[in-house]
Amino acid sequence: MSREDLELLLCTKIPNISGKKIWIWGAGDTAQLYQEGFRRLEAEGFQIEGYADQRIAQLGQKFNSKPVIEPKQLTSLENTCVLICTAQSNVIQEIAAQCEQLHLEWYLVDEVILKTHRQEVMKCYDWLEDQQSKDVYASLIQWRISGVQPNAKIEQQNIYFALEAFTQTSSEEVFVDCGAYVGDTIEAYLKKKNGIFKKIIAFEPDPVNFERLKQQIAELCEKKNFLKNRFDLYPHGIGESLGMAQLERYEENRGIGSKVIANSEGEGNCKIVALDVFLQEPYTFLKADIESYEYQMLLGARKGITENEPLLAICIYHNAVDFYSVPLLIKQILPKYHLAVRHHSENLAETVLYAWV
Repeated sequence: MSREDLELLLCTKIPNISGKKIWIWGAGDTAQLYQEGFRRLEAEGFQIEGYADQRIAQLGQKFNSKPVIEPKQLTSLENTCVLICTAQSNVIQEIAAQCEQLHLEWYLVDEVILKTHRQEVMKCYDWLEDQQSKDVYASLIQWRISGVQPNAKIEQQNIYFALEAFTQTSSEEVFVDCGAYVGDTIEAYLKKKNGIFKKIIAFEPDPVNFERLKQQIAELCEKKNFLKNRFDLYPHGIGESLGMAQLERYEENRGIGSKVIANSEGEGNCKIVALDVFLQEPYTFLKADIESYEYQMLLGARKGITENEPLLAICIYHNAVDFYSVPLLIKQILPKYHLAVRHHSENLAETVLYAWV
């Protein structure tokens, strides 16, 4: 897709939601991943009335302080607009059909977000360093707006290490892994770097994952004769500032999708730290896959990023707001960063923004 085609896509049939009562269809995991993005949108004046969901367990409950109602109740409300919040094409079709049957105005939430922020999206597109990045970024924007997967294959291997700058070795490299899971990225890192590094600092807030992470690192140290003091492991989430949040473990996929949920009371079972406050040493490579908390993590790492100019491999796929807000923030923090995008799965997951000086 050319630049002109992308711009035309973003400028065509822009959803008119001004003055309408916005209801999100879906109060599950995908909607939860969008909450950090929704908070940024609310600062712009985007207001959500509540959520529509067919699951009995959700009805009558609060979802992020908003009511959850049955979809058919929307028909009794005036000036209503439904935003479908899911990344699965078959689910989109099912919900769209139900909206049509109920005579509800509806759009895909990603279409609304990306088209109403088309100027920001195009700015990020123009910043991308290479044509492959532009092609991948444009294809993903089209996919998210239409709900239809593109025919062209855009995924590639080597997540977090897809560019040459991210595979080079240095005995002085300090790798910070935010969202370390059970050590899979660390193991891939050690292979890519041939075991050459100074230190690895890893954060994983899920307690089950963290125990497996400690075990994995202990086994690696024994097998590869690494000194254990070269690995610092912490059971914390990463955000803008010190605080507490609620960790929600996702049992269905063995904790891969476990996520931190902020609340207005600042209470919970998970300690949140800011890298600028918590880390006392320079770092050279920062990776983050933290279930939509990447933007908050960057806010809490401004000083370290400015001073250290580390390689950045930051996931931007958890919600459509991150597709433009994360690149904008990185360029705001350090304008001389070069940017690239690569996609590393057959679905809408594993889109990574790479930044280097």
